[in-house]
Formats: sequence, C-alpha cells, structure tokens
Amino acid sequence: MRKSTKLLLGIGAAIATPIAINYVIAKKAEARIKKAQEAALPPYEQLEYEWEYGNIRYTKTGEGKPPLLLLHGIYPGASGLEWDLAIEWFAEDYTVYVPDLLGFGYSSKPALDFCSYLFVRLIKDFAENVIGQPTTAIASLHTAAALVSCASLNPQDFEKIVLVSPTGLETETILAQDEDGMLKKVLESPVAGTSFYNAICSKKALAQFYAKEGLVNADFFDEAYMDKVYLAAHADRASGKYALAALLGKFFNTDIKETLANLEVPYSIIVGEPQCAGASFKIYNGMDESYDAHVVEFAGLLPHTENGGKFYDLVKSL
Repeated sequence: MRKSTKLLLGIGAAIATPIAINYVIAKKAEARIKKAQEAALPPYEQLEYEWEYGNIRYTKTGEGKPPLLLLHGIYPGASGLEWDLAIEWFAEDYTVYVPDLLGFGYSSKPALDFCSYLFVRLIKDFAENVIGQPTTAIASLHTAAALVSCASLNPQDFEKIVLVSPTGLETETILAQDEDGMLKKVLESPVAGTSFYNAICSKKALAQFYAKEGLVNADFFDEAYMDKVYLAAHADRASGKYALAALLGKFFNTDIKETLANLEVPYSIIVGEPQCAGASFKIYNGMDESYDAHVVEFAGLLPHTENGGKFYDLVKSL
C-alpha cells in the first residue's frame, strides 16, 4: 500500500473516530432524556416562552404571590437546576420563575454569537412578557452582571435585585481576549468543538470542574443530581457548545462597576467564600473589598446550591 494511501486512511480514521464517538454519546443521551420525559420526571414538566431567538423553558412555582425571578450562572452544564434546593424555600413567599437561559438546559441552543447583551435582552423580555409586573430577581456569576445592566436600562421591571458572586466588579475587568475569534471558531466546529463539549460535559468532568472552580463544595454532589445536570447539558446533543465557546472566549465578561454605582434599583450582593474561586472565575476573585457583600461561610461561589435555607434567610433579611 502506498504511503499516500496509508496517510489518507489515517487521516480518515482520525476524523471518523471522534465523529463516531460523538454520535454514540448523543444517541445515548437522547434515549435517556426520552425515557425521563415519558416518565414525566422533573425538570421536564416545564412551561415554554417563545422568544425571538429561541424557545425558553422555565418552571413556575406558587400562585398569587409577589414574583421572583431566579437566573442561573454561565458555566459548563449550567441550567435552572442550579436553583433546585432553594425553590422550596422561596415558593413559600413568592411565585418563583426559573428559566433555562438560551443555550443551556432544555431551552433552545441556536448557533448564535452569544454575549452578555443577548442575556440582557432575554432577561428584559422575560420579565415583561412572562412575569408582566415588577419582580425581584436573583442571578449568579456572569448572569448577575447581565442582570445589573438589564436593571440599569429597565428599572421599571425590577423591585430589587440580588447578585450572587457577580463577575465584573474586580479592579481590572478582563474583557474579551479572543479578539480574532479563533478559539471561539474551534470550539464551535463540528468535530473538534463537539468533542471538546462532550469531554467537558461528561458527568465526571462536570463534577471535577464544579469542585475545582469553586462553584460548590465537592461533598455536595450526588449521583442523582449530576445525572440531571448531565442530561440537561446534552439536551439537543452538543448544541450547548455555542454558548460555552462564548464563555471561554470571554464574550460574557462585562465591567459593571460604573453601572452598579449609578443603579436606581435596590441591590444586594451575596458571595460564598472568595478563596473557593478557581482560575475560570478569577474575574470574581478580584472584587473590591469596598463592596458590601454578605458572605455565606463554608460555601462555594453558588451558596444557594449547598444551603438553600440559609441563603433564603439571608435574602429575606436584606
């Protein structure tokens, strides 16, 4: 066999192997999601908001009470599941809305150029078209930064906002560094991007990432929770790679110091222990100590995932 033929066969195998692996991962996830849907298990009993850029899946808990909008952060495997342990507490006093952001969970995952302003638009439209009255809103990490911008532009839509470990308040904000878009293009590509997404969103890799980056303490994880996170990440196959590419390309990073200083809407900041944050969230690590932040001890960057009751009591006291 000629060397050129062997080379071509080798190249073909190198391309075909990850494609086959990605296909198997997608089909297995689809089968498990379908089985859970047929059993009517949460989080599948959800409502849907038809937004201009895609359908937004959300849950609504409680009736006839003041509205509360809970928004998850932006990270691998993120979805409204982030708020599962806190909903039962807040539902006693609020009608609680928990959406999966565009590109995450069971919402649409279109091939868009994701950025912070896209979520500013989504939060505004959801508050006005779904909730329909001024609401209290709580958001974490990069979504908290988007919420600040949204509340600044649309103060009439919010009673108050709570920011959980918000990004964008450090002394020197790290703005988009993938200026030529090369990293983003690779992470969005059909083979390499899909393979990377499947690797970082495997159940084991997700648990390791959450612990390493300080999202929650390692002892929080259990098999049932991580299984739900995994399935949400793989809904619509690997289409979540577009939002993840924007995150890793730093297109969600926003400097909100000046915006927050001039904000008309009342706000509070809640954080876990700052030393918990890993390299991916050093944008949070540098938050100026002059900000009046309420610390939840013995918790990571998402304290509501570890102690919903304590987090609820803190929010009610603000």
